[in-house]
Amino acid sequence: MRMRRILIESLPVLMLAAAITVVAGFVLNSTLSLGEAVGVLIITPAIIGTGGDLGTSFGARITTQLHSGLIEPRFKRFRLLYINFIALFICGIIVSVVVGLAAFFLGSLLIETGFSLGQFLILAVGAGAIEYSIMLFLSLIIAFITFRRGLDPDNLIAPLVTTIADLIGIAAIFLILQVLIA
Repeated sequence: MRMRRILIESLPVLMLAAAITVVAGFVLNSTLSLGEAVGVLIITPAIIGTGGDLGTSFGARITTQLHSGLIEPRFKRFRLLYINFIALFICGIIVSVVVGLAAFFLGSLLIETGFSLGQFLILAVGAGAIEYSIMLFLSLIIAFITFRRGLDPDNLIAPLVTTIADLIGIAAIFLILQVLIA
């Protein structure tokens, strides 16, 4: 019975996740030239991966707190949620700085990217901050809505958040690139 419930709850979400991933790949493929792509291709997997990781980690924490009764599924000031949100966001920004540095140095070794160290840091931290904010908040919404409807948030948060993180991360990178290139 438990396995059937997991399949019923997860299958539609996984199908949606696959469709969103295809769209995200198409968007990324159509936005960059080869010269620009080297550094951005170093940044992209790290930023979108971090966004998905932070979102699922936060979602798992929320789910645990909901099941244990430490929080209720409504938007109210819960100190525990706030502390977790801020801590994970700061971790994400630190990762983004490291990613920006790595992209600059690796990109410089491979090909002339045309981006300075400052531009790589702005790209990584700016896109990361946008994505992490959205994904952490989205994890909270998904956890609350699914819990209220009697569904198990653990079955839905990970596939939804990681897939949406791909799309949001690519959109954030594209947005920051447009600002840097303009």
